[in-house]
Amino acid sequence: MSEPLLLGKADGRRVRVLFLDDMAWRHTEFALALGRRGDLVELRRAWTAEEAIELLDIYEFDQVFLDHDLCEDDIMLEVGEKGRERTGMDVVDHILAMDSPPQDIVIHSMNGPARMEMWRRLQESGRVARARPIDFYSLREALLR
Repeated sequence: MSEPLLLGKADGRRVRVLFLDDMAWRHTEFALALGRRGDLVELRRAWTAEEAIELLDIYEFDQVFLDHDLCEDDIMLEVGEKGRERTGMDVVDHILAMDSPPQDIVIHSMNGPARMEMWRRLQESGRVARARPIDFYSLREALLR
């Protein structure tokens, strides 16, 4: 069986989760997928890289879910390409500079090359990261594993 998408705390404390994505329906699906586990999760949501960075500076998160392309005009940006909006790569760069970074990072972007570069940067720095595109249609099952 694969590792669960959402980690739990052994002591039963709430898991602090940041979810970054520019699509409202993905935010909705993620929140719905938490279902019964919602009382075990403190969920913060960000739609832009700026919002995610601000939340990372304010709160300590156990787990962060990152998208790469954060604007409809920027879908499938190539690694290093300048888009209209800042990307999840900017959030990765911020995490790499943090003194107390999140314990677990799930890169759920559907942009394969960018997802793997985000993962590579985190792994090389010793951060725990998982490059796992999320099938938002089967997300409920993935979270419950």
